[in-house]
Amino acid sequence: MNSNSIKSSSIAGFPAIEAGPKSERPPLLFVHGAFVGHENFRPWVQYFAERGWRAVAASRRGRAGLGPERARGLTIADYVDDTLKIIDALGEVPILIGHSLGGLIAQKLAELGKARALVLICSAPAAKLPAQPVALPTYLPMMPKILTGRPILPSAKGCTTIALNRMPAEACPVLHAQLVHESGKVYREMIFGSFKVDFSRIDCPAMVLGGAEDRIVAPKLVEWTAAKLGVPARLYKDHAHWLLEEPGWERVAAEIGGFLQPLASGNIAPLRRSA
Repeated sequence: MNSNSIKSSSIAGFPAIEAGPKSERPPLLFVHGAFVGHENFRPWVQYFAERGWRAVAASRRGRAGLGPERARGLTIADYVDDTLKIIDALGEVPILIGHSLGGLIAQKLAELGKARALVLICSAPAAKLPAQPVALPTYLPMMPKILTGRPILPSAKGCTTIALNRMPAEACPVLHAQLVHESGKVYREMIFGSFKVDFSRIDCPAMVLGGAEDRIVAPKLVEWTAAKLGVPARLYKDHAHWLLEEPGWERVAAEIGGFLQPLASGNIAPLRRSA
């Protein structure tokens, strides 16, 4: 099998996909967001494998047949623990690429010294994540479950409105059908900003980007996270929260590839914070 062909595997007991050659480069570990699993990073795994990177995406508990059912009772700390096990199984510290909730998990892992570099895509902040006005009709019906920590799943209409607003209309029902329940505890932690990150302990190179039309993580929150890391925020016009598959995602991936290229030879300088 060609090394660039995606293969299904299991890492630390978690379902995963991976592709690309093993080399001197650090591996890329993609960390998925809420309501989804590792398969949503398939186009990105393929893209970076074809450019010489070993690319890996793995699921966490509550997905892909792993209990607890519907992620019931899980917390963000549980997801951090799951990803730590995956990193340990990889046998080396990876470059972390996190989307949405996965970006918040990646920030905590970087704080723990488990990231060679950090790429945050539409990342949830280590602060309160308030609902934007356009998102209130989607969030309000779920609030009783969020407040009591019960599993949640957005409606098809709500998902299209707040997460898939830059996706082709015909793709939205397909993507919604792939969603899985998320822990209400996890979403409660994000909304109220109770999960904290010590940014003073993150010293790896970082890239922070988001969509200018994101209705979940507002551009100002992308800018807040970037400022905490002392790097510029990159906001992409005509993109929203599901930047992973929106038309034109390859251009974003190419810019990430440019950021990663100096790291391919192990030339990883510490993060330099602005004064």
